[in-house]
Amino acid sequence: MRPPQPLCELTIKVPGPFEGVDDLGFSARYPAQGRFAPLRDVPLWIEGPAQPLRRLHNRLRLLHEAIDGPYAWTDPVQLADEVVIVAFHDRSLEPRAAEDFAQASLDFVLNLVRPVVFPFLSDCARVAHLRLADRIDMTVEAADWPVARFSMRVGQIVPENGFDLLGAA
Repeated sequence: MRPPQPLCELTIKVPGPFEGVDDLGFSARYPAQGRFAPLRDVPLWIEGPAQPLRRLHNRLRLLHEAIDGPYAWTDPVQLADEVVIVAFHDRSLEPRAAEDFAQASLDFVLNLVRPVVFPFLSDCARVAHLRLADRIDMTVEAADWPVARFSMRVGQIVPENGFDLLGAA
């Protein structure tokens, strides 16, 4: 029997997910990893104009401080005026009480199969109160080849949209 093939590197690109700032977007870059290995951190590279990105950087700190559950967000790092990076960190396998094993297993599977763009956008609206665009486009790529393209209404991603515009002065 041959060993399982590793999961290949994947990128999910999301251009213009925030209302009023069409030229600010992000890419979630899943590193290659073993099929049954714990989920590695997934960095999100966020690029856009300096002013809205500076506001977003401050709001992303709220995600780092507020999220408590099966995943966490790293503290955002501003690499340049127009680039911020933050990462999704799976916490589902951290030690828990024995009675929480079933929930930990469910959390692990959910973190493994649900694209990180969904908790990121949801947390941006719910925790950071940022207003998402009415339609959000996504492209999934493997080895720089498009695998899928799709568009979703904001209501399919978050039950309630945020109210703060990144482009507001």
